[in-house]
Amino acid sequence: MERIVTIERMQPRATTQASAAPVDLAATGERARRALAEAERRGLPPDPRVFELFYAYLGGEDARLRAAVDAMLPEGGGANMDAVDRIHEAHLALGGQAERFLDVGRQVELELALLSESLARRSAANDAFQYDLARARDGMSILSRPGTVRQTIRDLIDLTTRYAQQIEGHDAVLAAARAQVSDLQDELQELRESVYIDHLTGLANRRRFDGALELALHEAPERGALSLVICDLDHFKRINDGFGHAVGDSVLKQFGRLLRQNVQGKDTAARFGGEEFALILPKTERLGARHVAERIRQELAARAFVVTGTRKRLGTVTASLGVAEWRRGESAAELIARADAALYRAKNGGRNRVIVAD
Repeated sequence: MERIVTIERMQPRATTQASAAPVDLAATGERARRALAEAERRGLPPDPRVFELFYAYLGGEDARLRAAVDAMLPEGGGANMDAVDRIHEAHLALGGQAERFLDVGRQVELELALLSESLARRSAANDAFQYDLARARDGMSILSRPGTVRQTIRDLIDLTTRYAQQIEGHDAVLAAARAQVSDLQDELQELRESVYIDHLTGLANRRRFDGALELALHEAPERGALSLVICDLDHFKRINDGFGHAVGDSVLKQFGRLLRQNVQGKDTAARFGGEEFALILPKTERLGARHVAERIRQELAARAFVVTGTRKRLGTVTASLGVAEWRRGESAAELIARADAALYRAKNGGRNRVIVAD
């Protein structure tokens, strides 16, 4: 029996800032109030993503975001959370991570400066050492007394000892800088990956899906068959309306886990938008893709969802799925359109079923 865990809002992490600019609490509060009012005026729920979207919208700094909101979320258009997700992914996907990118960039810049300085010092030490060696060589060529020879040798020993110590110090700095740069490269890679992840379900987001599908289409002529599955949770709005968005989000998370359990290798499971998901299945013909889709449908329908705390049952949660196999010469948009048409045939045919495109 599945349990829907109520999601608690995380408190923002405390940060220390030197000489932070004063915050106009009255203006910030007014903007937050207007953001909620704007969302309500457009028929949208007070969801965190909706609030973030309209808070940025009212800021007015991003003209493209404002144009997208006005076009896709008109007044009186109803609660279109799919459009909210698409706008959020396109314009606000980095969220708080934008500052992390800047922080890492500043750290990389600092480490590169330290590396450059260390290399410059090492170069200067090399030049000085070569100069001193040349002087010693020239002096040795005209020496005749043993005492002078012994003194020159002692000077050379001191010189090489100092040079070795300098090089050891520079090597330690270089090794530490290399390690730090390596760590920063790993962090940058992690940040880049996070931009392509749907943070609610942990699946690939629409941006990653688009790239993965284009790559799969490019490889399909040589690798063989390619199939696409698009699935949509049935009557998902009833769950949000009847139990709240926290419960709805938990259902989405658990469905995301189910999809991950049914993909392998180069397969891609993605959140397509809202309660709609997609599977890219390389080297898979339509019958194999239908088998995967049917297994997902059956496993979801067999689960019992219960709200933690109230013990209320959600009833059976089902999904409709459309399957399409790629045709040679077909574009990504055309493949998506055929899978989407099969999905809507499943919806219109009574839901909780798998339909394969012709």
